Amino acid sequence: MTWARRWLATFRPLIVVVAGTPLILILAGFGCWQQDVLFTFDNRTDAVLCEYGSLNQAAAETCRAELEPQTETRWGRDCDAQRSRPITMIIAVKQGGRQIYNRTATCGEWQDSDRRFVIEQEGDGFIVTDSLPDFIPSP
Repeated sequence: MTWARRWLATFRPLIVVVAGTPLILILAGFGCWQQDVLFTFDNRTDAVLCEYGSLNQAAAETCRAELEPQTETRWGRDCDAQRSRPITMIIAVKQGGRQIYNRTATCGEWQDSDRRFVIEQEGDGFIVTDSLPDFIPSP
């Protein structure tokens, strides 16, 4: 057996571990970027709607998720592993930018709800139903 084969036979397990570690870390890292809150939007209207994460995005018409008419769309938000992190949810009619929903809750509050929005239209008005408990200000 040549010295190279002996060396390879001796250090093969170490080579596999060292060479495989970056791949394992990369694959594990993808799990860290998963969305922490997955929302479901049930758009029962004939309008294309947009979901925004802030008033600035809404003003700039930077649609985070486009909600097609008569469809159910799933869209996630990242909490960075912080249940106290606030998430603002703004829903507007894409054409014209008319805001029909605006609410901020913590990641924990969203996670504890069923994270579902049902959007319906009655005439020119829109009704958005969420699953968060009603806000009751403290006395």
